[in-house]
Amino acid sequence: MVLLPSNLAFIDLKNTNLLYLADQGLLETEALIIGLLDTEDDSKAFILDSTIFYPQGGGQPFDQGLITINDQVFNVTAVKFSEGLVYHFVEESLSQDLISQVAVLSVNVERRQLNSKLHTAGHLLDVAMSNAGVSFPPTKGYHFPDGPYVEYEGMIEPEDRKALLEKVEFEANQLIKRGSKVADLIVESYDELHQHCNFVPAYVPKDKPIRVVKVANVGCPCGGTHIEDIADLGSLSVHKIKVKSGKIRVSYRLG
Repeated sequence: MVLLPSNLAFIDLKNTNLLYLADQGLLETEALIIGLLDTEDDSKAFILDSTIFYPQGGGQPFDQGLITINDQVFNVTAVKFSEGLVYHFVEESLSQDLISQVAVLSVNVERRQLNSKLHTAGHLLDVAMSNAGVSFPPTKGYHFPDGPYVEYEGMIEPEDRKALLEKVEFEANQLIKRGSKVADLIVESYDELHQHCNFVPAYVPKDKPIRVVKVANVGCPCGGTHIEDIADLGSLSVHKIKVKSGKIRVSYRLG
């Protein structure tokens, strides 16, 4: 059940303000509690008017951290997005008198930094693949610490995979050595996307503005968090290329 206060009924609950999109360096701030989730299976979550916590999606894990209200501290264990709302799941008990209070949000910095690095590295892998002379459309990114990879649509013959792996790794590390700022912009039209992106996924909506993240000056539609400069990756290792059923999985790790 979602509990909503009558004195805040005017707030548009379909639009949690995603503060991390405008300022990824903002890791502590205040927000207003506008609702609580308390279900029969004992799931408990805060609904806030704005958030710096990244909800899982786009191949990137959710943030974790703390929500502090006066002298009460709640451990944020998971963050999810549904129908415009961001749910901040906690293990501690919630009471309705928390609604309308101002909370201090603190994101776990180490976890965010690692997730951002892995996400940026996944985008960089796309650029390195292109620089290595292959232009397979990317279909999936998994930027989790337990085994990050990017999948592409296509086929690579077994005898060519080792050479491609080495070339992609070389191209990625050349880009890292040179360094370049990671940038983002809002693209207002679907047609304009193709001016910034090598590939535009079919699921991207054609009737609304889209955020584009540019890594090594190559854009990709993305709502995730990233580091400031690809030089901060240090190095990247491409340790496996697997091909199955027309899908190429390129696994990577940070060196």
